[in-house]
Amino acid sequence: MKKSALYEAFHDKERDLRFFAGDNGNPSPHFHRCIEILYITDGKLLGEVDGESFFAEKDDIIFVRPCGVHSLTPYPAYKNFVLIIKSAYADDFASILEKETLPPLLSDKKFNRTILPDLKRLGNPEEQENFLVAKGLIDIVMGKFFMRYKHLPVVTTPNLSMIINVLNYIDEHFTEPITLDSISSVFGYNKYYFSRLFNKYIGETLNSYINNVRINNIIARGKKQENMNLSQLVFDCGFDSMTTFYRSYSRRYDKPPTEVIRSGD
Repeated sequence: MKKSALYEAFHDKERDLRFFAGDNGNPSPHFHRCIEILYITDGKLLGEVDGESFFAEKDDIIFVRPCGVHSLTPYPAYKNFVLIIKSAYADDFASILEKETLPPLLSDKKFNRTILPDLKRLGNPEEQENFLVAKGLIDIVMGKFFMRYKHLPVVTTPNLSMIINVLNYIDEHFTEPITLDSISSVFGYNKYYFSRLFNKYIGETLNSYINNVRINNIIARGKKQENMNLSQLVFDCGFDSMTTFYRSYSRRYDKPPTEVIRSGD
């Protein structure tokens, strides 16, 4: 029996574009709501994306659509460049990717080498700091991919589709009271079955996840305020008491909230 895919939350928590050199990625099935593009620079890996298995080697590109379940196993080792595209940079083609995607293995090595300079530019801090420039480069890369490679229909499992809808719902309603009873009712599930399914895919309880979303938003909003009122932020972001906030916050941070907000952690 295959392992259940787990939600890789840390990619979705970050707001900025990410480009980095890496190696020997995650062999466990996982998913996130960002687009992930991996350019293999050396070695070999066994990849699996949305149930399709393949080998990838130097100058191959792996494309992972938003919420695509994927795993990357060294064979025996590999190195790559990784581009993580957040939703803010993808709105020009997000509607396309809701219905169509690219093959997980982009294997035209000659063509891929023409893409590498654009990917490397996205690793330049100066390019990343200019949102319009970075977004334009991403549009160029995605446009070239869609011109060169065939399009495939997006297929997701019913349970995973529901979980993705739940995550999106929480993003939109985290300022409101959300309970297991209320959210399972919204999605038409028995609350006990819903709870087991959420824990299976997300790897934490519903309350824990919601409170983490609220904490992320408190920190993000606090960074934008010159005269921050922490207690006001806490209640505006959906916590019902400071005690509940500090209990959840202390599980993630060992520094005071004001220090985390000022430091940019």
